[in-house]
Amino acid sequence: MLLRGEIQHKNLWLIDLETGAERQLTNLAPGFDIRDFDISRDGSEVVLERVQERSEVVLLDLPRP
Repeated sequence: MLLRGEIQHKNLWLIDLETGAERQLTNLAPGFDIRDFDISRDGSEVVLERVQERSEVVLLDLPRP
């Protein structure tokens, strides 16, 4: 399994190492930017690390009791 596509937009592909056959596994929306992925040991699950340009970070400075 590998990521293939443009810098800001990739999809997961599967390549059969014996035959060289390729198959696209995902067709993600243009705004869905994947940085990395991980596969479970049994191959039944894939976790995607998504990048978002706009995120909100809030720092709460609470008074000490």
